[in-house]
Amino acid sequence: MTASHLQPGGEVRLEPLTLACAPSMARWMQDPEVSRNIALRKTVTLASTEAWVANAVQDQSMRPFAIRSGDAYVGNVILDRIDPYIGSARFSIYIGDSAARGKGVAAAAIRLVLTEAFAALQLNKVWLMVQSKNIRAINLYLKTGFVLEGILRDEVVLDGERVPALYMSILRREFLSR
Repeated sequence: MTASHLQPGGEVRLEPLTLACAPSMARWMQDPEVSRNIALRKTVTLASTEAWVANAVQDQSMRPFAIRSGDAYVGNVILDRIDPYIGSARFSIYIGDSAARGKGVAAAAIRLVLTEAFAALQLNKVWLMVQSKNIRAINLYLKTGFVLEGILRDEVVLDGERVPALYMSILRREFLSR
């Protein structure tokens, strides 16, 4: 899938994730803002990132995408745990390039991947979990139509502290009515 959405700062596109993305991904995982917000639990290396990408592009229960803003590769958006019978998938996103944050790139990428989920994959529900201190992400998810379904108490350990995770989702009918 290569789809695009025009943003004030340029076009946002989703492209299939490739091994060429691995060096940027490994570098982004070293950024405390990225690693903390996604509650990364282990040290990431280029080799482990390349292995993850190689597995992800072969896994039929995943759709990993590179986010491009203009000509720049700026982050990833992933649908995984795709269950065609139930019609659901888990969603995750991060903007690794700090210069692309706060410019509407993530919102555009969310709209594009939800179009993929609900149109191409014919899913009924896309869900996510986000640690409760990631306020920017929570606000973005609410703004793009996700609904809070529940709170998982003490679900994440963040800087040695147990914090809740929010379980959020969006249904096809909700997305299509927006």
